[in-house]
This record gives sequence, structure tokens and C-alpha cells, in this order.
Amino acid sequence: MLIKILLIFVSISIYVSSKEERPDIVLIVVDDLNDWVGCLEGHPDAHSPNIDSLAESGMLFTKAYCNAPQCRPSRLSMIHGVYPFKTGAYFNYTKGTMEKKMENPSIQQFFFENGYRVVSGGKIYHKGLAGDFGDALLNKPRDPLPPEGKFDFNRDKSNPDDGYPLDVEDHEMSDYKVAQWAIKQWNTVTDKPLFMSIGFYRPHSPLQVPKPYFDEFPLSSIRRPAEPSEGDDWDDLPIFAKNMALGFPYRKTIGGLNRHEYMIKYNRWDPTIQAYHACVSFVDRQIGRFLKSLKKNPRTRDTYIMFVSDHGWHLGEKKKWRKAALWEQTTRIPFIVTGPSIKPGLSCRQPVSLIDVYPSLVDLAGFRVPSWLDGESIKPQLTDPSLSRTPVICSYGDGNTAIRTERWRYIRYEDGSEELYDHDTDPNEWNNLAIKAGFQKIKDDLKVMIPTNQHPGPKVQPMFDKVQL
Repeated sequence: MLIKILLIFVSISIYVSSKEERPDIVLIVVDDLNDWVGCLEGHPDAHSPNIDSLAESGMLFTKAYCNAPQCRPSRLSMIHGVYPFKTGAYFNYTKGTMEKKMENPSIQQFFFENGYRVVSGGKIYHKGLAGDFGDALLNKPRDPLPPEGKFDFNRDKSNPDDGYPLDVEDHEMSDYKVAQWAIKQWNTVTDKPLFMSIGFYRPHSPLQVPKPYFDEFPLSSIRRPAEPSEGDDWDDLPIFAKNMALGFPYRKTIGGLNRHEYMIKYNRWDPTIQAYHACVSFVDRQIGRFLKSLKKNPRTRDTYIMFVSDHGWHLGEKKKWRKAALWEQTTRIPFIVTGPSIKPGLSCRQPVSLIDVYPSLVDLAGFRVPSWLDGESIKPQLTDPSLSRTPVICSYGDGNTAIRTERWRYIRYEDGSEELYDHDTDPNEWNNLAIKAGFQKIKDDLKVMIPTNQHPGPKVQPMFDKVQL
């Protein structure tokens, strides 16, 4: 064991460059935040002034995506810099899987071994854990209980109807506590440069935050996601995609209804949108408190800030709720970078993903990027946003893969069925071109980007519940 530890230390340390004055690095990860923030214009009523201000102070990547549409595989991939299809870490659950152990050092370990003070707080890994490597750790604190008699997320994770205002103050919420702790850690002066990874929990379920945030979005003003003016968005979808949307990995809800049917029948669509907006506004406020502290660096070093989410979130688009799909709404995320020499107010349309977080922060800190990382540094785009990048790969089980270029989204499922969307003309993904003539060459060009050496895992098909299609 001692020899193995020494070898890891040596393998990490060889990537140190000759630069002595390292910048401080701050990585902010938000849970289940889709593009419903002002800077991404995902919803006209989004209220996220602090996130928007951060985007204005640096570069916003407008086509950023996760590598897996669930918390655990997404975060493992980001923190260790390895694609899910290489390790088989595809889902939140592990029972019955054939995952390989993560062998690469985490990003926290990399910076620790290269002379940084490492601080992690809130939800960084799955299950609300900040990790087990660093100088200071704070796991996600508990939140107040929901109103008596109302939905309890801890007892029934299958039900999407979990939005209720709480009769509590901000300081009683876990994200407030994480921000307070992070501010204190930021203001701790040491001779070492600082690497911080701070995870905010909302807008993750349950969609419950203090009542004033709900009051910002009266029910009478709620606007649902756009739907096709003619026809049914499901008319051209493969049966596999429909089953994934409604039956996996979540169970039926009430009285045999699938989630979308339940939300319509019991008039819960608008209240759930209200609750999601409220949670985004709440977490934006807590992030803003933390960002305010970063304006002055007590170590007098340059500071790079990277802001991302672990994956997106559906609120009724394509009759889908929550995560666990390969469409745009589930996979698109905010991705913002600020720091010295980054011109404020720029945006980049090239595809980036969470697999690029690790190599990018290593590069920005002045280290050589290790060869074991799968992603690409976004440093070149910070000076020239037009520089092209390779497509994004998102995996949801062995054989279910989405390829996202600047223009196209191509999805291939384990049963061979396909979807193809042209985002230049169809940003809502209403028109599946995969079943239409004239697009075979485009499909063939995108299909070759799907990895052929995917690590085996349980197939999704046998795990579908019987759902009403």
C-alpha cells in the first residue's frame, strides 16, 4: 500500500511546472440546475442576478453539457476526469453493476499533492458528501423538514410533486450554511494557494425553500415550457425513448398514472415550476453571498472561478420530469469561467462538458495537463472563443449515448433506435430527423463518434416499469 501511495504521489507531482506563484481556484457546483438562469435564457421568468453577474464578469459557455444525466455518475466523471463509458459508472445506484474502481486521483487530490490547501464543502460527491480528501471538509448540512403532512422526499423519491414553501429563515437552510462555511474558509490566510470545491444543493429535490422566494413567482404568472403548436411531441419518438422518459429509473406515482399524467390531472405542473424558480432564486442568493467574499483575495493571488451544474432538469418538456434522459433539457448546464486576462462579457458556442473541468483547472493553475484525463482544457477558448472543440459525449447506461456538436444532437439507444435534432432550426427538439429521408450521412458522421469500447453495465431495457404510453 505504501509503495502504491508513493507511486501516485510521484505520478501526480511530475506535472508541476516551474511557475511558483499559483492562482487560487474556486469550483462551484450546483445540483440539478438546468438552463433556467437569466444568462442562458432558458426561461423568461428566471431570476438569477448573481449567476448572471458572474457570467458577465467572465466567459459563458452557452453549449455546455454533463457526461451523465444523474448526480453520481456525473460527479464521478467530473471529479476524476474519466468518461462514464470507461468505468461503467452510469447510474446513481451500484447494485448489480460492473463498475471499475476509479483509479485516477480526484481533482482535489491532484491539487493537494501539488502544494495547494484543499477545501471542499456541501455536495461535491453524491449523497451530499464533500469527499474524503483535503485540509477542510464540510458535508451537506441538513435542511428543515417539510410542512407537516406534506411530501417528504426522503420517504418517496418517485414523486415529482414536492414543491412547498417553508416557514423558515434563510440561515436555517443547508445552502446558507455551506456559503457561510465557504466564506470563512476563503478568508483563511495561508502561504499555500487555495483550491476550493463548493457544492450547493438547490434546486435539487425537494423543491422547498423559504416562502419569500415562492412569492417572487405568483402562480397566476407561471409560464410552462413551450410545446409544439401542432401535433404531439411524442409522435416521432422511438418507443425506447418514451419508456426511458416515463419508466426508468423512477416508479409510477399515484393511481397507476405516469409522472406527466399525474402532474396534469392534479394541477401540479404550475406549482412545480413555481417551486423550481423559487429554489433557483434561493440558491442564487446564497451563491451571491459567497461570490461577494471572493472579490477580495486575502492571499493577494489571482483567482479563477468556475461555475457548473452536475446536469439539467426537465419540467414537463417532452412529457418528462426531473433528470435521467439524453435530451437537451436533461444534459445542458451553465458553465462559467472568470479570472485574470479573461475578457468580461464574452461567450463561447463551442461544445464543452464536465469532462473538461479537471484539465481546464489544472491548465489554468499552470500545471501540465496529465495524460490520464479524458477531457480538453478550455483555456484556448478563453482567448479565442471561435476555436473549435470536439463534440460532447453523454452516456446513460451501456449503449445509450448522446453526441452533441455545436449544431446537432444525435442519440442512439441500446436497441438501435435513434433521434437526431438540428438545433439551428429546432432548439426544442420537436422534430426527430433520424426517421426522415436525407439525413443518413449526418447520422453516419455523428454515429462514428460514439465510443465502441463502452464498459459493460446493466441494460436499461429490462428495468423499465410498465408505463402508459
